[in-house]
Amino acid sequence: MSDIDDDFEKSKNEPLAPPPGSDYEVPFIFHSDTPIERAFDKAEHWVKAGVRPNQIYLDDRSISVLNFHKIMRDPLLAQAGVERFVDFRCSLTLSETDVDAVFSSVCYYEPDCEPVYINQYDPELSSIKEVLNMVADNLFNYLKKPLVRPEHAE
Repeated sequence: MSDIDDDFEKSKNEPLAPPPGSDYEVPFIFHSDTPIERAFDKAEHWVKAGVRPNQIYLDDRSISVLNFHKIMRDPLLAQAGVERFVDFRCSLTLSETDVDAVFSSVCYYEPDCEPVYINQYDPELSSIKEVLNMVADNLFNYLKKPLVRPEHAE
């Protein structure tokens, strides 16, 4: 029996969910439809104070990139009393006029269950995409707000 056959036999009993970063993941890329004032400070504040990520991988003003990991309750199912979590990594890239939000390593799971990594054939694809779209829309709406400047006392 060849090594390939041995590998196949071993892998037959493993779960079908792809590992993070696999080619089977569905890319979730959200791009702001309207021009947004470049505001790295606002995006950084939104991530740290609003999203409260589990981990920040990259926070680099010089290249205008923020990368973070977040596990959150699924807001769509929470309304129905169902507890499910969505786990994702997000990369925000800011430019002079807009923001791109790219979500990767996206999975979902119920308490005490194994995570299911999302792929293009997953029946939950549209539901998970809607949750990620809510996250991106929340960011884009926050960035469109004017910067609050304190009044100077005269």
